[in-house]
Amino acid sequence: MERLRGLPVFAAGPLAAGEPELKVRRARGRPNRLGFAVPAQFRLSVTAYPGIRPGDVLETLLHELVHLHVGRAAEPHAWHGKTFKAALARAMVEGYGIVAAKPRATTHGAYAEAIESRWPR
Repeated sequence: MERLRGLPVFAAGPLAAGEPELKVRRARGRPNRLGFAVPAQFRLSVTAYPGIRPGDVLETLLHELVHLHVGRAAEPHAWHGKTFKAALARAMVEGYGIVAAKPRATTHGAYAEAIESRWPR
């Protein structure tokens, strides 16, 4: 998280100034929500579950950091709208070197496969 906070995409926001609270939750199976962020409280959570891949964790962490950076945008689809998607795409390039086609959905997993393909086996 410390390395990701230093990405240029986050330079003009709250992540550059301080470290958010991070909680790792555990689940017995794959949960509906792999993570969440609460910008007003400057905290985020990532859920670990049996079978989670490194790519899933890395994507979820960066996704939630982008939520802390962008917050609720004043646009349609305030949480996952154009502003969020653009910041996430930029963060994926800067953080993981992932240039992927824009995902059709904002659910977690859209970038995990690309991250996994770069992960040493």
